[in-house]
Amino acid sequence: MIADRASCIVSLAAIAFAIFAGPVSAAQKPYVGTAEDFMQINQLFSKYNYDIDNGDGVAWAGDFTEDGVFQDPSWCAIGREALIGVVGREPHLGRDLEHRHVHSLGPIVYIDKDHATVHSTVVLVTETGFGKTGGISITGTYDDKLSRVNGEWKFAYRFVQRPSRTPPIPCSAKR
Repeated sequence: MIADRASCIVSLAAIAFAIFAGPVSAAQKPYVGTAEDFMQINQLFSKYNYDIDNGDGVAWAGDFTEDGVFQDPSWCAIGREALIGVVGREPHLGRDLEHRHVHSLGPIVYIDKDHATVHSTVVLVTETGFGKTGGISITGTYDDKLSRVNGEWKFAYRFVQRPSRTPPIPCSAKR
C-alpha cells in the first residue's frame, strides 16, 4: 500500500511538472525567426532600395509602418506623408541606373515573433562611364527596428549614420 501511494505521488508530481514546467520552458526560448522571416526582411531591404532609387516616395513610405520614422543627419520624417515628402510623389523608373543604394544585411536579432532589430551597412553608388565621375558617393550604416504588420515586415524606425558636415537634426520620435 505504501508503494502504491508513493507511485501515485510520483505520477501526480510528473503530471504537474509536465503541465506547469512545459509552457514555462517554451516561453523562455527566444524567437529565432524562420526562413520566411529572413526572406521577407531581405526583400524589404531590397524593395526599399529599389523604391528610393527610382524616386517612388509612395512605395518607399509603404516600406514603413504607418507611424514609421526615418532619421538621418538631414531628415527626420515621421509617418507616411512625411516619408513620401523625403522621396517625392513622382517615380522616375530607370533612375536607379544613375545611382543606387547597395546594402549589406547585418545580423537580424528577433525580439519576438513580430519585432526585430538589424544593423547593416549601405553604400550609395553613382553612375560611372564615359564623361561620368561617379563611384561610391556615400557610405553609412542603418540601425533598424522592424515590426511585422498584417504578416509583413516593415521598418518602424530607421536611423542612418553617414558622413555629414552638420550635426544631426533633432527627431522627437526616437524609439
